[in-house]
Amino acid sequence: MSEEEYIGIVGEIFDGYTDINYQGKTVYIKHFSIRDQRYIHRFYNKYKSIAESKGIPSEEEMLNSLRLDDLWSDEDDRKIVSLEEDIEGLQGSKRSSFLPSQKKNIQSTIDSKRKDLYFLLNKKAELVGKTSERYGSQRSNEEFIRYLIYSDRQCLHHFFTDEDFAELSEEDLEFFVKENDAISQRLNESNIQHVVLRDFFNMYISQTEDVSSFYGKPIIELSVYQLKLAIYAKIFFNMFQYHEDIPERAKKDPEAIFDFVERKKGNNSKSNSNNEKGASAVFGATKEDLEIIDPNARTVNLSDEISKKGGVMNMDDLIELMG
Repeated sequence: MSEEEYIGIVGEIFDGYTDINYQGKTVYIKHFSIRDQRYIHRFYNKYKSIAESKGIPSEEEMLNSLRLDDLWSDEDDRKIVSLEEDIEGLQGSKRSSFLPSQKKNIQSTIDSKRKDLYFLLNKKAELVGKTSERYGSQRSNEEFIRYLIYSDRQCLHHFFTDEDFAELSEEDLEFFVKENDAISQRLNESNIQHVVLRDFFNMYISQTEDVSSFYGKPIIELSVYQLKLAIYAKIFFNMFQYHEDIPERAKKDPEAIFDFVERKKGNNSKSNSNNEKGASAVFGATKEDLEIIDPNARTVNLSDEISKKGGVMNMDDLIELMG
């Protein structure tokens, strides 16, 4: 992403809305706040009740029917739960791991399990079909989009009345859904993290300690994106204050900064390394790992060292190997 695009993201977040063109008119899609999100639940309950009144079955009713027909089972549900738990555990292991090669291997396992999880969830959704919950979720999301569309940049006047929105064509509705999805994608957490590390944001990063003063309005009125921008600015500012030895090459890479700080925290207890006169042996580390962790460190292959000792290595040999 270019510097201009990052600057554009900051301006968009500061504005609290995204302006788009619709049929030759400028309309404003408000960036939602925590307070706004309560409307999703209201809309969901409203449309779920409408679906139930029309006789649309609930998800549990559909699943019970599928179980009776042996098309879905409790074991399938347990597999979904197990995969979700495995993925959560692996993500924790990835965060605590300090070797980039280990992180890469763990991520590969996570990706594999996510594919399995997606397959099961997709199969379940297809079998269950239309339910009152799904109807409520779909219609509440559409209604929420109507709520976010305004005719003025202050976001005081909705662009559509209930009646006008109800008469929108499927094509027009899909247009607004895609525009809103594009905003969420553009202002995702990764992009926000990168934004606060750009040179042009340096003048702001230390000013986000008092979020209300920074934006000039109460926290409850801030959009989710404005809050995230301030939070990550504070996080990275504190990291730079307490970890002055962060390598220059990592200072614009959020993941590299997080990894560096985590490595420092767990270096003594997790690295299985011993330092003497500036040298260190890091067990299990690849050359690529060492370029990031410590270019002066040496890798140790235990299998090779044991072979050199005739297949047997005692405690004295191990102590000598570690330096």
